[in-house]
Amino acid sequence: MRKAQKEATRQRVLDAARSLFESRGYEETTVRAIAKEAGVAVGSVFTSFASKSEILSQVMADRLEGLYAELDRLAPCLRGSTADRLRTIFAFHFSFETRRTRLFLAHIAAAYDWTRSAASMPYGRNPQLKQIIFDCLAEGAARGDVDPTVDLEMVVDLLMAAYAWIYRLAAWEGADADTMSAVMDRQIGLIARGFLPRGQASSLL
Repeated sequence: MRKAQKEATRQRVLDAARSLFESRGYEETTVRAIAKEAGVAVGSVFTSFASKSEILSQVMADRLEGLYAELDRLAPCLRGSTADRLRTIFAFHFSFETRRTRLFLAHIAAAYDWTRSAASMPYGRNPQLKQIIFDCLAEGAARGDVDPTVDLEMVVDLLMAAYAWIYRLAAWEGADADTMSAVMDRQIGLIARGFLPRGQASSLL
């Protein structure tokens, strides 16, 4: 019974936090506000979570579980050059994240919270997205349209940085998934010029 009550409290905290992160943003949402929204004591929040950043990490982990399960299913079916497959992967992400754009902006903002706990997983520390991109590049190297001498980890970092920065268009201009995907497509083309094997035809972009 007590375990069930604790789990119910934890879920209320997550539901309240999701709503507040999306409406107020990361910086403006406090643990006290989350507790008030959830109808629990502040101490009850800290029974399950060490920090605000850890709460957001769990909110996003729960939300992204379905996305990555779907990507794992689709990845083997992707066709075209490595650049084209990367474009598809990121277009899928834009389509998903723009359903709750403000929540994802909070997720990105948490990456720059220097007070976050070690257990938190803000944008950039999530291993799943990094692995999906890395696997796509590694497969491209095996197929011959990615230079095998290129530092794939660096390419992953460049792609993830570009993806996060494009969300400024959503924050500043209300850009939708298609608009941001089009920008990302062009940026992938530029980045791909750095990982194509020497002499590779630009038609692969």
